[in-house]
Amino acid sequence: MRTELNQAIRNYPGASLVINVPGTGEGGDPIAIELKGNDMNTLRQISGEVQLALRQIDGTEDVRDGLGDLRNDIKLRPKREAMDFYGISENDLALQGRYIMTDNEITDSAIRAGKDDLEIRLSTAWPSRNGAVGGPTRRDELRMIQLFSSDHGAISGEAILDIEQSMAPLSITHTDTERTVTVYSKAKGRTPGEILAELQPKLEQMKKTWSPGYDYKFGGQAETQSETFGSAVNMSYVSLFLVFSVLVLQFGSFSQPFIIMLSIPFALIGTFSGFSLLGIPLSFPSMIGIISLVGIVVNDSIVIVETMNKHRSSGMKVRQAAAHGASDRLRPVLTTSITTMVGLIPLALSDPIWFPLCMAIIFGLCASTLSALLVIPCLYLQLTPANTNS
Repeated sequence: MRTELNQAIRNYPGASLVINVPGTGEGGDPIAIELKGNDMNTLRQISGEVQLALRQIDGTEDVRDGLGDLRNDIKLRPKREAMDFYGISENDLALQGRYIMTDNEITDSAIRAGKDDLEIRLSTAWPSRNGAVGGPTRRDELRMIQLFSSDHGAISGEAILDIEQSMAPLSITHTDTERTVTVYSKAKGRTPGEILAELQPKLEQMKKTWSPGYDYKFGGQAETQSETFGSAVNMSYVSLFLVFSVLVLQFGSFSQPFIIMLSIPFALIGTFSGFSLLGIPLSFPSMIGIISLVGIVVNDSIVIVETMNKHRSSGMKVRQAAAHGASDRLRPVLTTSITTMVGLIPLALSDPIWFPLCMAIIFGLCASTLSALLVIPCLYLQLTPANTNS
């Protein structure tokens, strides 16, 4: 569809195509680079350099900025000396300019009793608007503007005003009182974090050539992730505390919840090792996967420790209970872990947004399953008193 639409708009100079596909991720463009400075022409030039660098990175699509095309812009600047000479104040100029550009209510005239008053409005009719009001649309009409002075009567507008014509963007955005131009891009086949990690060294190199007072920062998903990453880390601590509290209440001791919770570090080792092996950057979706992993990996350890406790209650020694508990739960633990990992693979491959989240769970679950079958029995043997039958 994109190819066909691009082919269709080639007959319209200046037209560009941007496709937004609704999905489960964040709305808008995942990649946004905010450029700050004072001069719009300089910002436009810097924006062009950043867009060129983005287009050279694999996985970027629909690269553009928020300026759009330039339009003709005409400014009327008052001549202070001429205004003083003709005796026209700033208020007089503003009032007459309002009558020229817009229609203004003068008064309401009563027609007859019982009828609505007739509203009388004053403005200027313009030939380019077929006699309608709304201000001039041609440069020659600007030269026809006349202002009125109590001392000199009608005065040509050019005697009071300097007419400056230039090109200007349709809109100018300000962030923290500074002019801002934002460069946007979509990500295809790669995560925004990977693209920005490749772009940042290029931006730092470009920044050395920029004038003082010009800077950049990442927006889009990068800004959202930086704002929420800290809260996600705090929530992970809360989840660990809640899980440990529930386990203490369930088992009535601190040693066995400690044994179960030790499966979490092994899961994190597996996650970070897998990320390092595949070159997956740590992102907000991956943090969500890690937080979810905390609740998943303790399940296998809970089942194994609970089975060991049942064997101890039946009269087995600690060593025998640890061995039989691990062997009895070997098939269920492996089955549930493997089916979970296999079930996440299609979701991980369906969209780059879900890939880091799913891989965090898959790598962590793989490592925690091995630790549950090998490390948990050893810890149970070391930390469980031999004279305890419950």
